[in-house]
Amino acid sequence: MSNNSPIPANRIKQALREGKSVVGTMIVEMRQPSVVQLLANAGFEFVIIDNEHGAFNLETIADLTRTAIYVGLTPFVRVPDLTYAHIAQSLDAGAQGIMAPRISTAQQVREVVQIMKYPPVGLRGSALSRGYTQFKGGSVVEAMAAVNEATMLIVQIETRGAIENLEEIVATPGVDIALVGPNDLSISLGVPDQQNHPEMQAAIQKVIDTCQRHNVYPAIHMTNLDLATHWARQGMRVVSSSAEISLMVSGGLQVTKAIGDAFGS
Repeated sequence: MSNNSPIPANRIKQALREGKSVVGTMIVEMRQPSVVQLLANAGFEFVIIDNEHGAFNLETIADLTRTAIYVGLTPFVRVPDLTYAHIAQSLDAGAQGIMAPRISTAQQVREVVQIMKYPPVGLRGSALSRGYTQFKGGSVVEAMAAVNEATMLIVQIETRGAIENLEEIVATPGVDIALVGPNDLSISLGVPDQQNHPEMQAAIQKVIDTCQRHNVYPAIHMTNLDLATHWARQGMRVVSSSAEISLMVSGGLQVTKAIGDAFGS
């Protein structure tokens, strides 16, 4: 595309290519676009709109993704399943990437890539006069190529099968990021919520090592901040932590505790 392309650049993709690491968070409940602006003010670089466990409609996803791009965040959507409707509609609404949950095989990844990408890479249906192209026209061929370039795929590594098939999954063309979902992974490995269990530690390290061999960015979503920073030091390039509602509660607790302690002093 030319320099005046209506397709917004994917800032996270650019940052990672430059060797930087990035931090983000999830949106799981709040629907107002202003929450995205607040997260940008807090320094986050990307947001994951959780539509696997959340209850967002397409109109809300469009509002959140457009606001994210406007304020400089990269918006991803975690889809509830790997169907064409959920993936393609989330992208048409403005997502710059899809988080694909419960990936266990390379074949699943290939099917997702086919849905996500325009021809000749995939089979996504053309819908280019939308908000994510700023409603501007232009060359269809150039626009499809630019959208393909800007759209990222995050595969979630959260099952024993994913760990067993990790080499094939990460080597599949179209994978940009492999993100560990530690809660579900620990359950699948038979050590629920034991994030420091040796089997969990080995599985997460395997993700880092395998990604590095295949030029894929290793990632994790970790609510525990100590563990999040630990894995950032171990080589995770993309770290997502907490969610908008948890950040609100933790910030509020600091205020109420400080003032409550002052009342009691």
